[in-house]
Amino acid sequence: MNSVSPQNFPVQGFIPLPSPWVLQDGGELLGAQVFYERFGEPSPSKDNVILLFTGLSASAHAHSHPLNSARGWWEEMIGPNLALDTTRFCVLVINSLGSCFGSTGPGSIAPTSGEKYGFGFPTLRIEDIARAAQAAVSTLGIEQLYATIGMSLGGMSVLAHRLLYPSASQRLVCISGALAASSYAVATRSLQREILGRALQKPQDDLSIQQAIKWARKIGILSYIGADLLEKRFHRDQNEPYSGNASGTDFEVEGWLEHLATRFSTQFDPYSYWTLSRAMDLFSFSELNRRLYGNDSVQVGQGKALVIGVHEDLLFPLQSQAEVAATLRQAKLQVQFEQLHSAYGHDAFLAERRLFEPSLQGFLAT
Repeated sequence: MNSVSPQNFPVQGFIPLPSPWVLQDGGELLGAQVFYERFGEPSPSKDNVILLFTGLSASAHAHSHPLNSARGWWEEMIGPNLALDTTRFCVLVINSLGSCFGSTGPGSIAPTSGEKYGFGFPTLRIEDIARAAQAAVSTLGIEQLYATIGMSLGGMSVLAHRLLYPSASQRLVCISGALAASSYAVATRSLQREILGRALQKPQDDLSIQQAIKWARKIGILSYIGADLLEKRFHRDQNEPYSGNASGTDFEVEGWLEHLATRFSTQFDPYSYWTLSRAMDLFSFSELNRRLYGNDSVQVGQGKALVIGVHEDLLFPLQSQAEVAATLRQAKLQVQFEQLHSAYGHDAFLAERRLFEPSLQGFLAT
């Protein structure tokens, strides 16, 4: 694929990072890159670009396009006259540094060894993801973003990006993000990493690794989806009671979890899952602010912010969104705080287009 430059901005491509790329905790990556996809056309001055940060497991493929006709993970939100209106905006989605969908991550080949990084991948921070994305933005010749948007891990990335580059964007949207992970979220993800990490210490045992990432993913799914939705959808329905499964039962909810986890285990690199999960737990907005500016006075520049939270979200509880809104408001941003209800919990931003679209459309239009 041709090298991407300000004059050559195709719908998808690889963008090299300066080498060595030094991470927050001091580790270095040689020959690192990030992969992006864009939806909509940049204006001549490139002042209509929205940078979209993804959740932990998402790729840059947020919407279908001529080079990849598969449905994207935000297919219903990006496009003509949708929430992120591609007749007006150019939506730029960059696969997170550390992920496994084109950007350099633990599953990439380390130039010094000729083998996958695995656990040898340097400690990754959310701010490293934000810095890599901004490096890509600069390579593309974008002087100022119209907006940054992110959800979950992406919500944290948006906040880190704003601290690192206070004047790089006019607007920010944080959906189901947090200034720092709650103790519940840390406990949940640490259990996932413990299960997965034990299997990864024996890399020759592929079946154990696949089973471990399936278990980890099942725990993740249960932290995303509201209990009311599970009860309504599955209740206590069974396929073949006591069929010999490891659980001793065969409830339909078990089959559903197994299906989703099996699919995920074939798509996502387990080392990336471990690394990005840890980055979320390590993130602290206040610590990053102090490291950058030497005091507790939050430095986020000027502009507008939209913060959206869901009452039923267990992983990023509404209180976390309230804290984000209050912190940004105290820093003199014009903040709009939306509190939504959805049985989908943390996954609402993926499943409930009609809940999120009015807020996003209204905010981006002003």
